Formats: sequence, structure tokens, C-alpha cells
Amino acid sequence: MEVGQSKISIIIPVYNKEAYLERCLDSVLAQSYKNLEVLLVDDCSQDGSLKICEKYAEKDARVRVLKQEKNAGASAARNAGIAAADGDYIGFVDADDWIEPGMYAALLEGMQKAKPGTHLVQLMSRNYAPDGTMVVAPRREDGKCEVLTHEAYFRELIMHEGDSSFCTKLFDRDFLQKYRFAEGKKNEDFELLLRMIPALEAGIPTLGIVGYNIRLCEDSVTRGEYKQGLYEDMMYNAFTACRIARDHYPEYMDEGKRFRLVQALDFLLHIPIEEMKHKNAFYMRIVRFVRSEKPEIKKNRYLNKKQRSYLKLLAFSPKGIRSVHRVTMKLRGK
Repeated sequence: MEVGQSKISIIIPVYNKEAYLERCLDSVLAQSYKNLEVLLVDDCSQDGSLKICEKYAEKDARVRVLKQEKNAGASAARNAGIAAADGDYIGFVDADDWIEPGMYAALLEGMQKAKPGTHLVQLMSRNYAPDGTMVVAPRREDGKCEVLTHEAYFRELIMHEGDSSFCTKLFDRDFLQKYRFAEGKKNEDFELLLRMIPALEAGIPTLGIVGYNIRLCEDSVTRGEYKQGLYEDMMYNAFTACRIARDHYPEYMDEGKRFRLVQALDFLLHIPIEEMKHKNAFYMRIVRFVRSEKPEIKKNRYLNKKQRSYLKLLAFSPKGIRSVHRVTMKLRGK
């Protein structure tokens, strides 16, 4: 199929994003590649988001509005979009972000040039704080295409080096429609990618081109309110990653074990002290896990010195070390 004949379905979940939605939609509809289907999935917004969606659908025939019957979260909205998409390829954009004019042209060209059996192509992103300051620069902007093996991509993800966002990627529709996001869960992009990776045998073309701009909300910058459910899902994904390493990538078991420990460390350094109680079953489970992993903490060559020290101390006195860490962060203004 020639590039110009391929249709791209772009799925945008929408929930109470009226302040940012027009910028997002303007950037999508201004794409240099025009053969698009834009699926706006309204998740029962309570502000003016739905009216904005309908306004754009009235003025551009490429826009379709899908209305969820109840508020079910971003994963359910994405799944509804996947089911409704009729493009040859599928991409995702979050309603408070924006994209560069040539993003989908570049992704589609990368897909068309890739070897047969390639299921996704990805490119670079920038992260911006609420005040507009760029806080995370792209990994590279050399314009080159590097093809990662699925083994290398798995290692990148569990070493906190890879990009797990679905918004920087273009997927073959037939491949993507075999999958669905886990509904009611957080960290859903990472979870679904873990399930996909063993099937990405043709590799992952990665373009050194910036196409996606992420607007970090205040919670993203400061971590905001503690949400234990997020950490529970992150730990679930960490244990899943270890199982995938065992079954598919045994050469990366040490990295998988390191990933599991680092995720546990992240939780123990952010749980409020008042939540560190015996009746908190998840907290107690993670404490027992860290204590059971003392030999691994000592020998894992992928833990840095600071991580290793914190894990040893937390295994001995989690509440005491968390208290010291909280005071330290306050003194540093964090």
C-alpha cells in the first residue's frame, strides 16, 4: 500500500480537558499527512470538553466523537477507540498534549520503510512543566532510524531507559486490535507493552525525530497526592516483567530483579508514614519482599550504591528510614 493511501486512526481519550483540548486538536488536524481519522472518546466529561469535541467534528469530517455511557477511565476510552478504528494504522494522543506537524508523516514513513512484520514505530518526545519550561529533553534528535531488537527494547524498559508511552508510537491496526488496555489500572501503557514485546520479533524502528510534546500536570512534577493504587499496579508490572524475563529473556533476569527492587524502593520512599501500618496489606507485602531479597540486594550488579544502601536500610527499619528520608526531602525543598 502506498503511503498516501494509508489511513491513520488517532485515538484521543477526553475527560475534563477543556483548557487544553483545542491546542491538542489543532495540532492533530494540522498534520502534514492528511489521511487521518480522529476518534475523540469522551469519558463523560463534566466541563465543556464534549462541546469542543462536537464543534471540531462539525467543521472537519475526519473527526468522530464517541461517547462513553459511563466514566470508565482512559484505558476503557482507548479500548473503545481501538474497537472503532478503521484506519490501517493507529496512534494515540492525550488530550492535554500536542504534537508536531510532521509527526505522523514521519511515523508512517518509518513504518513503510520497516521490514515486513514490523508492528510499531516510535519517535522522540519532550516534557514540559506547567509553566512551559522544558524539563525532559529528547534522547536524540539526529533524524536517524535505529531498529531496536525486541530483546534490547525489553531491557531498555526495565532499566528505566526506554519509552513506554503509546503516544509516541504508530501501530499496525491488525496487530494492535489483538490487544486491549487493562481497564481500571494505572501504568497501563507499560503493562500492555510488556505483553506485546515478545511478539515484536521484527524489531522496533526508533526515529531520532521529536514529534510529541507532553504537558506535565502539577502532580506529575511534584508527585502530588499519594495514590497507593498506582504503586500497586507498578509493583504488579514489576513482577510481571520478571516473569517475562524468565520465560522469554533469561539473559536479563538480573535486570528484571533489579527492576523489581527499584520499584519497591520507590514505593517505600513515597508512602506516607501514617500508611506504614500492619493493617496495610500491600505495604507489609512489599516489606516482606524486600527483606526476603537481602542476598539479591547485596549481589545485583545493576543496583547503584545509593539504591543498594537504601534497600538494606529499609529492610532493617522501613518506618525509621522513611522518616529520615521525609525530613531530608523537606530540607531540600522537595
